[in-house]
Amino acid sequence: DDADNLKAKLALLGVEAKIQSISVPDKGMVHRVRVGPLNRQDDVDRMRAQLRQDGVNAVVVKAE
Repeated sequence: DDADNLKAKLALLGVEAKIQSISVPDKGMVHRVRVGPLNRQDDVDRMRAQLRQDGVNAVVVKAE
């Protein structure tokens, strides 16, 4: 429910997000809300600043 709520909040802010569900040993199913991909560092910085301003804690993950 938390992941769905965050995805909806991001949609209201104009940010397209996806939910990724994974199974983590000793924790069970974990749901991540992901934005991107963003290819330029300027875009990453701008997105993090926007999310921070709107009360969303974001962690940058570099995809391979």
